[in-house]
Amino acid sequence: MIVTASLSTGIARTTRGLQESIDLMDHILAIEHKNWETILCIGDVEFRTSKGGGPYPNHQVRVSVKPSSGYAAINYMDHDDAEMVVANSYNPDRPLPDVSLVFNGESGTVFPRTAAILIGDARKALIEWLNTRRRPASIAWRPFDIY
Repeated sequence: MIVTASLSTGIARTTRGLQESIDLMDHILAIEHKNWETILCIGDVEFRTSKGGGPYPNHQVRVSVKPSSGYAAINYMDHDDAEMVVANSYNPDRPLPDVSLVFNGESGTVFPRTAAILIGDARKALIEWLNTRRRPASIAWRPFDIY
């Protein structure tokens, strides 16, 4: 297993194996994502993001975290998922947490507040993703709406 990550800090990381990848998830979940999200890809090869650098992943995970608030949000995209090609984590609890989690630093968009889940739940979901390479079933999801 190889995880390719573009961290919100502007640093790219690649991990090999489960324990190294779990350590990366713990590192990501400790970063205060102020202006940029973290993008993750998993596969048997290291992915590239530049033209001509291929291969390109067929799915990705986007994560934003605010440890100061205790919340994170996850976006999952998988072109082979017949149920939901693009989905956001979903928090059914009310009232919703008053937290803004960056979805896309380039456009300045944030996740809907319904996507904010506890960091512990996000960790569980990310570790499940490492083990299954599929949208985690340990948290609720909502189809992505362009907003």
